Amino acid sequence: MKFEIPKFREPDFNQDFLKNAPNCTLEQCPEDGISPENYHALSVYPEYFKINGKWVLATESRMDTVAVAIDEEGKEKVNIVEFRNLKKGDKVVIGRTENAEEGIYMWTKGFESVDSNEDNFAFRSGRSRETAFSIDYDNLYELLKHEKANGGYITWVIGSAVALDKNARDAFEGLVKKGFVDAVFCGNNTAAIDLENGVYGSTWGQDIFVKEQNTNNNIYETINLARSYGSMKAFMGSGKVEDGFIKALYDRDIPVVISCSIRDRLPLPEAYTDVYKAQDAMRAHTRKSSTIIMLSAILFTIASGNMTPSYNKFNGEIRPVYLYTVDIQEFAVNKLADRGTLTATSIVTNTQDFLRNVNRSLE
Repeated sequence: MKFEIPKFREPDFNQDFLKNAPNCTLEQCPEDGISPENYHALSVYPEYFKINGKWVLATESRMDTVAVAIDEEGKEKVNIVEFRNLKKGDKVVIGRTENAEEGIYMWTKGFESVDSNEDNFAFRSGRSRETAFSIDYDNLYELLKHEKANGGYITWVIGSAVALDKNARDAFEGLVKKGFVDAVFCGNNTAAIDLENGVYGSTWGQDIFVKEQNTNNNIYETINLARSYGSMKAFMGSGKVEDGFIKALYDRDIPVVISCSIRDRLPLPEAYTDVYKAQDAMRAHTRKSSTIIMLSAILFTIASGNMTPSYNKFNGEIRPVYLYTVDIQEFAVNKLADRGTLTATSIVTNTQDFLRNVNRSLE
């Protein structure tokens, strides 16, 4: 069956409560990074704002942001802005209700079928322990094929499990080479482990990896070597790195956002050590991502999910943004939904099996 993106259905703006609603209230920011009181905080659902008598949809709506309105006649628009990025004079939407009485309307049925017996897309869908979860894999395969064929943007958020296992590492490298990866987020350690393998053929200093040891053999040698070339691109061009997904990404100019944590002792070149700069770099990709797949990286997963809209405008059409969370622990995959992202499909399995299945099925 051909994969189809669910169609977005707007509210009926001829309903009296929408037609007679007032314009939303706007108030200017007094200083950079300071919002007016009673600001309207956004959610992951589609929200409309009435400006100059027109209902305007805020695309890219995401958790814990504010709506900044442009109310010029004929150019009505709503920008979604983080509090720290507000500028003095920005016109912030004021109001805490979402039923149109303050010119703000949350629309939760945009992707529901008109026929209530059909459920093409839902923010939450029921599951049981008897459910055949293989359907999630089948849907994902079709989705990824659709994204690649139609100019979608697939972002992967990966943890160190991808680099620690040879089969997982090879499978992800294969997905990069096949064109199913448009951007990657990972930690400094994940990238360094992959690069160590590419330079020395070892993982945590072990030629045959058994388990993580308290040894830094080769990994800091690898980071030092990378730093000696001044940039990751130059390091890849040196011929020192023979294989791996990091090399495949840089060879194809696919963006990689590498972020350090407070535990990292030595960053790779271009790895972000400033959390806000890392956040901005990640958001530049989540804002245009149509699908995000998150593998065994719980903190990166929560961060990425919270800065990703549940819907967005692509090629002039509103469509859902698909999120997949994959982890061996049920707690980990459910964590994102608990934090307010409602469009995530969770798959409880180990990353190695997941990547091998996906890579093999996308031959």
